[in-house]
Amino acid sequence: MKKTVSLLLAALLILSVFAGCSENKAPVDATDEPTKDAAVSEEVDPNAAAELSDGYDPETDTDLDAARGGNTEAPLAGTVINGQNYTFTNSKLVDYTNLSPNKTIHRNHKIDTITIHCTKGKLTVETWGSIFAESKSQASANYGVGDDGRIGLYVQEWDRSWQSSNAENDHRAITVMVAADSSAPYAVSDTAYQATIKLVADICKRNGIEKLVWSDDKEVRIQHLNGANMTVHSDFVADKDCPGEYLYSRMDDIAAQVNTILEETKEQTVTGSPCSEEKTFAFENYLVKIKKDTGVRKNPGVKYSVFKSVKKNEVYTIVEEKTVDNIKWGRLKNYQGWIDLKDAEKVNK
Repeated sequence: MKKTVSLLLAALLILSVFAGCSENKAPVDATDEPTKDAAVSEEVDPNAAAELSDGYDPETDTDLDAARGGNTEAPLAGTVINGQNYTFTNSKLVDYTNLSPNKTIHRNHKIDTITIHCTKGKLTVETWGSIFAESKSQASANYGVGDDGRIGLYVQEWDRSWQSSNAENDHRAITVMVAADSSAPYAVSDTAYQATIKLVADICKRNGIEKLVWSDDKEVRIQHLNGANMTVHSDFVADKDCPGEYLYSRMDDIAAQVNTILEETKEQTVTGSPCSEEKTFAFENYLVKIKKDTGVRKNPGVKYSVFKSVKKNEVYTIVEEKTVDNIKWGRLKNYQGWIDLKDAEKVNK
């Protein structure tokens, strides 16, 4: 009897904490991630856990599939974003780090959006770390702000978190979870509120977001019209009320306070902590001549199958390099795939 009661209480606690970001019951769009903003623990009924992950379709997102398999060499979407060099760092405001396996390696868009979420329950940064560390939860965020104002890092800014139930948004956004009350209007403490503003200002400063813009119009937010660069979870999932009325009604204030900080620190240089696999989006294309007939693979690595061949003496433009298992690979300009660079030699343009 005691065991049954314990299991029931554990399940109720988990469900109540994440009720603010409840599961989307609508069909999952092919461009959306399979995020279910709920925690899954060993104490939860297996049938309930299975139901939480029923939206996952490995065919809809190959990057995500590779990440779920623990593949740290998942394909990189590009080396130059919007024609600009780009370097990723993490915030130095972080108090606690527990990197989640629930992420897509790597994001395919420069960071230009902020998405603030809430939980119905005042989780600590450590609790979020434990939840997001479970691959079964299929959920993560870049950062979490606890009720005490402490900040947790769960997905490095270099990678895309699984938080908004929308792949396009999460590829371009930094997602921030904020601990909230367990009942409407899901208020957050002033300490957490001010810490969130400080964190968002730091994110904007490091990523070149000169001004934070909120719109009360959902379509304006989603389409990023009129400079809008703040979104919320309910923009993408109709039956979610995340981030709750308290934060939603204060998005204008958050933007205003962040913009004041950005203006006051305009002449200052703000740096961050390097990502553990920090990358700079910078690459100078070059030509190669194929030395012998060789295979082209969809992704860099011998485990990926050859889907076509290039012939000896043909000339191609290499637009990216990546080393996997001590083999240097080059990506062809026409995005047909990757070749082993030992089978090619550089030539002058």
